[in-house]
Amino acid sequence: MPRQTLADVSQAGTAPRPSHALRALLMAQFLGAFNDNVYKMVVSLLAVQEILKAEAGSAALALVSAVFILPFLLFSGYAGHAADVLSKRTVLVVTKSFEVLVMGLACGALLSGRLDYMLSVLFLLATQATFFGPAKYGLLPEILPARDLARANGLIEMSTFVAIILGTALGTAMFVVWDKQLEIIGLCLIAVAVAGTAASLRVPPVPPSGARQAFRLNPWGEICRGLRRLARESRLELTVLGIAFFWLLAALMQMAVLLFGKEVMGLDDLRVGLLGTFLALGIGAGSLTVGRLSGQKVELGLVPLGALGMGTSTLLLSISASSYTLTAMMLVGLGFAGGWFLVPLQAFLQYKSRVEERGLLLATTNFLSMSAVLVASGVLWVCHDLLKWPAGPGPNPTDMSRSNVYYYPATRVVAAGLIGGLLASTVLVRMLK
Repeated sequence: MPRQTLADVSQAGTAPRPSHALRALLMAQFLGAFNDNVYKMVVSLLAVQEILKAEAGSAALALVSAVFILPFLLFSGYAGHAADVLSKRTVLVVTKSFEVLVMGLACGALLSGRLDYMLSVLFLLATQATFFGPAKYGLLPEILPARDLARANGLIEMSTFVAIILGTALGTAMFVVWDKQLEIIGLCLIAVAVAGTAASLRVPPVPPSGARQAFRLNPWGEICRGLRRLARESRLELTVLGIAFFWLLAALMQMAVLLFGKEVMGLDDLRVGLLGTFLALGIGAGSLTVGRLSGQKVELGLVPLGALGMGTSTLLLSISASSYTLTAMMLVGLGFAGGWFLVPLQAFLQYKSRVEERGLLLATTNFLSMSAVLVASGVLWVCHDLLKWPAGPGPNPTDMSRSNVYYYPATRVVAAGLIGGLLASTVLVRMLK
C-alpha cells in the first residue's frame, strides 16, 4: 500500500503540548458542528412538513441545503485569504464570537415561525462555517507535530460526526418536544455557542503564516488562484477532487435518507431524524479507526477500500426498506467506509500544502466540496421531481422481485457508481504515490 511518512518531517518552532491544543480545538469545532446540525435539522424538518402539507416536491428540502452551501461558494476565497494573512487562531476566535450573534438571530427566527427568516439565519451560520473551516484545518499542522497529523485528522472528523450524531438526534428530539415552542431551541443554541467561543479562547496563539498576497475584492479571485495552484501539481489536484467527490455523495445521501424514511418507510419525525445519526455514527467510527491505523503515516491504500465499501453499502441500502434495523446497519457501514475514504485525503492535503498557501488550498477545497453539494441538491431535484424516481425500491418495499429491484433505475445507477468510484479511487491512489 502507498504510504507517505510524516514522522521524518520536522516542525518549525516549538509546538504547544498536543493534548492541550488539540483538546481546545476539538471542543470549539465540536460545539460549532453540534449547533449547525441542531439548527439545520430543525429547519429541514420544518421544510419536510411544508412538503407534506402542500403535497409539493423536494424543492423546499433542497433549498435548505442550497442556502447552507451558498456562502461557501461566495466567501471561500475571503476565508482562505484571512487564514493565510492573519493568525488562524484569531480567525477561529472571531468566527466563534460571530456564532453567538447568529444564534441570537436564530432564536428570533424560530420565535417568528417563518421559514424564510430561518433560511436567512442559516445563510449567516454557513458564512461563519466558511471562515471557520480553513482556520481549523490549517491550525493542525501549526499546533501539532507532523507525526500526529493523520491521527489528529481522524479525531477531528470523528468529533465532527459525533457532533452531527448528537445534533441530528437532539435536534429531532427537541423539534418533537418543542415544535410549538421553537424559541426554547434558540436559547439552547445560544448557550452552546457561548461555550464554543470560550473553548476557542483556549487554543494556543500562533503567528500569521507570513503570506503577503493582496486582498482581492473579487470573491472568486482567490479561488481561481487556488485552482491554478492545484493544476500545477496533480497530486494535490486529485486529492481535492477526491474530497469533493466524498461530499457530493454525503450530501445526496443525507437528503435522500429524509425522503426515504418519510415516503418509503413511513416513519415519524423522530425515527427519520435518527436515520441520519446512523450515517454520522459510521463516518465518525471510520474516521477514528483510520486515524489509528495510519499511525504516523498517511495510508492512501485505504481510499479504494473506502470507495468499495461506500458503493456496496449504498447498493444494499436501496433494498433495505422493509427493515429499520437493516437500514440502520447499511447507513453505519456506508459512513464507516466514508471515513476510510476521507481522512487519508484530508491529511495528505494538509501535509503537502506549504504553510503560506495552506489556507488558500483548504478554502479552494471547501469551494469545490460545496459546489459538489450543490450538484447533489440538483441531482435530488432531477431524480425525485423531474424523473419521478421513488426514494426506495418501489411502492411495496417487501417485494424483492427482479422487476422491482434489479430494474429499479436508481439501483442500476448505484451499481455503476460503485464500479466507477472504485476505479477512480484506485487511479487516484496510484497517481498520489
